Amino acid sequence: MKINYQKIDNGASIGIVGLGMMGSSIATALLIKGKKIVALSSTDTKIDLEAPERIKKSLLECINKGLTNKAQLELLENIHFTSDYADLRSCWLVMECVIEDLNIKKEVYSRIENNVDDTVIITSNTSAIPISILQNHLRIAERFYGLHWSEPAYTSRFLEIICGKKSLVEVGEQLYIIAKSWGKEPTLVRKDIMGFITNRIMYAMYREAIHLVENGYATIEDVDRACKNDGG
Repeated sequence: MKINYQKIDNGASIGIVGLGMMGSSIATALLIKGKKIVALSSTDTKIDLEAPERIKKSLLECINKGLTNKAQLELLENIHFTSDYADLRSCWLVMECVIEDLNIKKEVYSRIENNVDDTVIITSNTSAIPISILQNHLRIAERFYGLHWSEPAYTSRFLEIICGKKSLVEVGEQLYIIAKSWGKEPTLVRKDIMGFITNRIMYAMYREAIHLVENGYATIEDVDRACKNDGG
């Protein structure tokens, strides 16, 4: 894919498919950075239908915290709510944020690919399914990456960019640069691995912390204090 993604990011829209808690939070994070969003509800469930009000509330929180100097109405001008996959045609990047169900994700990817150009990057916010497995369900596997956000996305500086086995690492590096312009301190996982970076580190810490407490070496409070004041 010979495309200047940084140039496209400066003007084209970003699609978000799935408007649950995480999808809404990501939309808010990008809106306060001046990005144009196509917010697509993949279902008619209550949580998706409540997304516009949830995003409005989050934007007010961002305004009150001084994260943006723009008014709520001005920020909302940059988001288009839809249930029509054809509206994703204006996007340079489409993020999938649906539930962790492989069959549902496969259906979403098929609908996205049927409605966007072959050069559009497609990503997943999954925290559990390896990117190399997901990308096998795309017609153009090399355009697929993981973009693993943390909640709330508009205040957290966390963002993992994950390359699958068929992903182009150089595009991952460009996404890394773009993520910095979104106010993130991103990490780039160059080779796909179960749990990515953060979950693997955290689960190792969780196991050790539980072992120390269960075997009487320290209290919960002391383990927590050690992690906070030393490990950070």
